[in-house]
Amino acid sequence: MLAMRPAMAEDQPRLALMIQARSDWMKDKQLPSWRSWGKHVHELAGNCTRHPSEMWVLTEDDVRILGCTTVLRTAAPWTWSADEAAETAYYLNGTVTDPAVRHRKLGTLIADWAVDHAAREGISRVRRDCSSAALAAYYQQQNFQLIRKVATLGHTTYAFERKAERVPALAGWLITGESSAAISKSLRNTLSGAARSHSAEARRFLSNSLRRPVEAPAIII
Repeated sequence: MLAMRPAMAEDQPRLALMIQARSDWMKDKQLPSWRSWGKHVHELAGNCTRHPSEMWVLTEDDVRILGCTTVLRTAAPWTWSADEAAETAYYLNGTVTDPAVRHRKLGTLIADWAVDHAAREGISRVRRDCSSAALAAYYQQQNFQLIRKVATLGHTTYAFERKAERVPALAGWLITGESSAAISKSLRNTLSGAARSHSAEARRFLSNSLRRPVEAPAIII
């Protein structure tokens, strides 16, 4: 049985193996960003200790980790406006799935889970961005709407958004782990405080980003 649950510190070794497998697969396919992912395997896996309330893992029978994603609540300042950043939204970042089970379309499953998860928490939308045209096309297949393209420092960032809504089909074969009242309360409290400060923070970050080079966050499925 598949399950989506918050990451735990003890997940780090298995996360590192799964992310390394993805990096190796990208290298074999000669995808241009494999070096960046290879350098940040342990950093990405370490999110389970640094951001345990934000990182989620997709497991099978609670043994094998098949995927992960980090659910952020702060917008990328070079991609989203200050007004958009003040809206209630989840931002998917660092989404990775095991290449050995690509045929199971687990990237789409994680995307559907995020949309359902946001709806459960009273969040209005799910957003993500990328700098790959091929990945942008893939996100559109997952029903994400292209909001804009932003040209910065010689590359293009694609910004996507999908309306949060319940996805009933998930209930039959995915355990979401969302019955934890403590997790839900923590997320709501964080969002409540963040909603009051996002607008000012986004304007400050946007101003700073115009003065210095920035690197858009990588998102890989």
